[in-house]
Amino acid sequence: PGDPGPPGGDTSGVVCEAGSTSGRVVGDPVFGLGHAPLARLARAATELIARKPKTLSHEQASTLPVTWSTTHAALERSSLQAGQHLVIQAVAGGVGLKALGYAQWLCAGVVGTAGGRHKHQQLRCLEVWSLCSSRDARSFMCGAAHLACGRRSDVVLNSLSADWIAASFALLREGGSFAEIGKRSIWASDR
Repeated sequence: PGDPGPPGGDTSGVVCEAGSTSGRVVGDPVFGLGHAPLARLARAATELIARKPKTLSHEQASTLPVTWSTTHAALERSSLQAGQHLVIQAVAGGVGLKALGYAQWLCAGVVGTAGGRHKHQQLRCLEVWSLCSSRDARSFMCGAAHLACGRRSDVVLNSLSADWIAASFALLREGGSFAEIGKRSIWASDR
């Protein structure tokens, strides 16, 4: 909620000027969060940037900060653990793919939603076998319940709106964690 500020936030580039206490050197390849990074020059606080790994291009590195930060914050707060069951809405999207990697790293079970068949095929290459369509909330609810063998989810990472919120809550176990990262149709906490 609220004004997200200038477009972007994720940045990757080469340090062209650095303060004496920053620990950065002119010419260092870095990535992280910056102010107005869609410009030719961007400013970034030292605490919000890191050295870019050599294995990543600048284009690849600039896709990571916001999606990984969002994923980490949402799933850390949910206390997702090995053996637990997670529903990831829009698993083929930026945050969805990061959440998938996070869940696989933790050895948590995943049911994901994605739109077209081509997205399902791509996700199967990532060893995601429990998939539902993200086109119809009712079908998703039935499909996800079937894929989970009637077991309710420990965690839901939701980014979809309208009927998807109710459908996702219906699949959540009592005491489970619902992480909302969507921007539309958000429910108030008391609801």
